[in-house]
Amino acid sequence: MLGTLVGDALGAKFEGRLIVERAAVDAWLSAVEPLRFTDDTQMTVGMADSLLACQGFDGAHMANTFKLDFRHEPWRGYGPGPPQIFDMLDRGVPWDEAAASMFGGSGSFGNGSAMRVVPAALFAHPDLEAVAALARQSSIVTHTHELGVEGAVLQAVAVSQLLDEPDGPALDVARFLERLAGTLASPAYQSKLADIHELLPDADASAVVRRLGNGVAAQSSVPTALYAFVRSPDSFVETVCYAISLGGDTDTIAAMAGALAGAYLGGQSIPEPLLGRAEAADDLRELADDLFELAAART
Repeated sequence: MLGTLVGDALGAKFEGRLIVERAAVDAWLSAVEPLRFTDDTQMTVGMADSLLACQGFDGAHMANTFKLDFRHEPWRGYGPGPPQIFDMLDRGVPWDEAAASMFGGSGSFGNGSAMRVVPAALFAHPDLEAVAALARQSSIVTHTHELGVEGAVLQAVAVSQLLDEPDGPALDVARFLERLAGTLASPAYQSKLADIHELLPDADASAVVRRLGNGVAAQSSVPTALYAFVRSPDSFVETVCYAISLGGDTDTIAAMAGALAGAYLGGQSIPEPLLGRAEAADDLRELADDLFELAAART
């Protein structure tokens, strides 16, 4: 949860830039200005709030929570899709039909459900099948296209799997990616995982963007965040800064990469100066503890 927050808030400064110089990222890393989060973190908080309030997934409640949070702080950087969905909810469209009507009935394949999915990974941990099922359920509130849903599943399962990785030895990246591939049904994401294998250990940034992407589509951002993490799994800062340096949808890609690094390395891997600058860090920490305690109580 803290990794999502810090990655989101650091990346927000550079969102939409085609080129991000690493020197600019490093300068922002060492600055003293407050780090303000975007809709990525706000919707993560909303998802956590709903899961805790309902002791599980309730689509109507989660949709309404997202809507109320947006109405309270619409300036957080929402894309055009969620406000349209929230307007449909106000007109009485059922929560599980509103998003499905978007884009001519095909639904969104954006990364909006993947960027906020960490609460599903915590709530349903350690059952990876339950994590995947919850990720799918939560996705259809706003994203119903197969690629949007599968992107959320990939991110959630990766986070949950990393929580169980043992301390000490370096991450077995090949084994980690192989286990992820076994949870996915989409050939598109299987292909992206193969690309990640081929791009390791440290491909040219232009090749990474060309093959994995850096845009708002889930297929063009979730694998990119995953690559940023497996490229340097022992460093939260390097993972997030590299994700930002690829440009494009920097806040969301860095938020997802930060979530992966945070799950693997723990909150202590995030430098205290960053947490001190980050808006609502204490609130995110408390939410994470509440979700994980609820998961532990059920197992």
